[in-house]
Amino acid sequence: MKPEEKLAAWSTGWVADGLVTAAQRDALLARHPIPAGGSHRFLAIMGLVGGTMLVVGVSLIIKSNWEQIGDWTKILGLVALLVGSYVLGHRLKVSPGHYPRTGDACLMAAAVFFLLGIALVSQIFHLDSRPANGVLLWWAGIVGLPWLLRARGMQAVSVIAGLSWLGMELGSRDSFISLLPGGAPYFHDGYPFIAAVGLIGWGVLLFGVGLRHGRHDYFAGLHEKAGLVIVCFVLYGLSFTWSRHWFALNSMPAVSGVPVVVLTLLGLGGAGWAWLQNFNSLKRLAWVIGPTLVPVYAHLLGLELLDSGWLWGACASVALFLLNLAMIRAGLAEERESWINLGMAFLALNIVTRYFLLFGSMLEGGVFFIVTGLVVLGLGWYLERKRRSLVGRVRGEVAS
Repeated sequence: MKPEEKLAAWSTGWVADGLVTAAQRDALLARHPIPAGGSHRFLAIMGLVGGTMLVVGVSLIIKSNWEQIGDWTKILGLVALLVGSYVLGHRLKVSPGHYPRTGDACLMAAAVFFLLGIALVSQIFHLDSRPANGVLLWWAGIVGLPWLLRARGMQAVSVIAGLSWLGMELGSRDSFISLLPGGAPYFHDGYPFIAAVGLIGWGVLLFGVGLRHGRHDYFAGLHEKAGLVIVCFVLYGLSFTWSRHWFALNSMPAVSGVPVVVLTLLGLGGAGWAWLQNFNSLKRLAWVIGPTLVPVYAHLLGLELLDSGWLWGACASVALFLLNLAMIRAGLAEERESWINLGMAFLALNIVTRYFLLFGSMLEGGVFFIVTGLVVLGLGWYLERKRRSLVGRVRGEVAS
């Protein structure tokens, strides 16, 4: 629900309780009107499509004449685009700030242009440095600006840049935080890397929880959703070791100790920040953090116990189920529809996947498709009905 819609719903109760008069409520709604959903959304979609086609067209023209364009012309042209995007974005979003969403989009584009500038200079002057260093330079050049300009789009690019750099460092053999044990060129499977990303996801999520209700609350939702999606996908990926005929799990050597310590400290830092800034929200998730970390650390530490493929895959699947329940519970308690929707989506994905992997081989031919169709239809109907009920409950509590 948009802030303007929440204001309209809440102010009705304020008038009934005598906190404000009807005239004051009308003045508040006039100052913060509910944006029209139909035509404005259509224009936004058309603007996005048209802008994308324009950028693609210009890019194709430049690409077809790239060899004929001088090096300094390329650099000056990109600098002009970069500076122009920053100036236009600042005017539209900050000063005077009449079109904040358009300005946010311009600032987001400027953050991308900065990366293109780094790549262009590296290509022209043949700077054969580590790719991770270029991504680090990109992230360092934009990380502070979203906090000054309150630009969500640019912050999203900054988060992507930071996570990309961290992922590249974890996968590089010459990195201080390389996950590869003993100088190995690669993993036999990708599970240790997936597990490491799970710790990063918790760090991002808990950092967002700490931002909630604070000075930078407008970034909280971005970090929370990004962290939740990362952790859910990590647990979903690790759950495939439950079925060895789908993904064979080789021996589980422990990864290097330094990155495990660094990533653990990253997660603990996010937890400490959330503890200090938003303890009540942290309590709603604290009980599920432990189960999600069991399969993660099992892969990072190389814990081969019994049939480790079945064991850690089952743990990941159960942990994902518990996390989804916690997301739905927290969404109800804190009136966050997106948490409910994400929780229900991954809950359905987990159940359907487990059905195919565990019971798919027991049924053959047409019987399998008939039973599967009935299961999917029934499960989809029930979960969608439950989701609508939960979302309606949240909206009802907001209106009251």
